[in-house]
Amino acid sequence: LIISPYFVPGAQMMQTFAQARARGVRIRVLTNSLASNDAPAAHAGYARYRRDLLGLGIELYEMRANGQTAGGLSGSGSGSRGSWLGSSAGGSKAGASRASLHSKAVIIDARLAVIGSMNLDLRSKNLNSEVALLIRSAALSREATRLVEGTFAQGAYRVVLADSKLLWRAPPGAG
Repeated sequence: LIISPYFVPGAQMMQTFAQARARGVRIRVLTNSLASNDAPAAHAGYARYRRDLLGLGIELYEMRANGQTAGGLSGSGSGSRGSWLGSSAGGSKAGASRASLHSKAVIIDARLAVIGSMNLDLRSKNLNSEVALLIRSAALSREATRLVEGTFAQGAYRVVLADSKLLWRAPPGAG
């Protein structure tokens, strides 16, 4: 389970994904949609990989920019604390009223949580100074997964291939 606002996998990560999928590993990615993204260049880099990611059987979700905290993100269900995944202020664009994903996390095998500052893109890998916390905890990994799955269900588009065309499926009841 991968959460990254600026997700640009690159050739090496695509190869790693292909190998994991060949072993039957389920891979789900939550990233920003174009509307929720404050870095259009990063989104363009990700968009080049959508079809190939879907072709590998990777599940893609893109954060909706609906201006509201998505259900399931606050941890309490009330929405009063805001999203632990991002911001309802539109990322780095002060004054914007749209939701924007900003969390960076990976949950591996429902037992290892990696939470940090690194985006899954080449800039973060090669240029930026990044940090991460690795936590071996099935309980924490399950809870983080539960919260992210709430976003999948209520605050994100599911991107799919239908008749060779990209299709964004909004959550049930979404505008």
